[in-house]
Amino acid sequence: MTFYDKFKPVDYTIKDFKHWIVLLRQKQITLGDAVIVLKRETPSIGNVTKEEMSEFPIVVKWYEEKCKSLFNPEKFNYFAAMMKDNFVHFHSFPRYSTEINRYNILWKDDFYPKPVSLIDVATDESILKMILQDMQEV
Repeated sequence: MTFYDKFKPVDYTIKDFKHWIVLLRQKQITLGDAVIVLKRETPSIGNVTKEEMSEFPIVVKWYEEKCKSLFNPEKFNYFAAMMKDNFVHFHSFPRYSTEINRYNILWKDDFYPKPVSLIDVATDESILKMILQDMQEV
């Protein structure tokens, strides 16, 4: 399975960079969750080129600033588990110590201050579209 099949960039791209793409996670464990995917499919972070890796901090900085401007998280967690999906990608989670009321939902980070657990949550498609639209705005 490719990341195109799994994360549906046609539907969920927040921002496209030269080597990386930031996609909205379809399962919003915390508000603003994303997946940062290397566009070139390779099964190991050790295979990421110097040029690709040099862009990564730029991508993360953009993502964190976008989340801070929209949702005001306090911290961020990044996971590169790659157990089910055999391509380089990082799950990105804004972290919140207090509840946030956004999109007519009260978002609570149940795991704060511990690491997020990759639980299976359902996020309504209409909510995903609103989050995506906000995160895509310049």
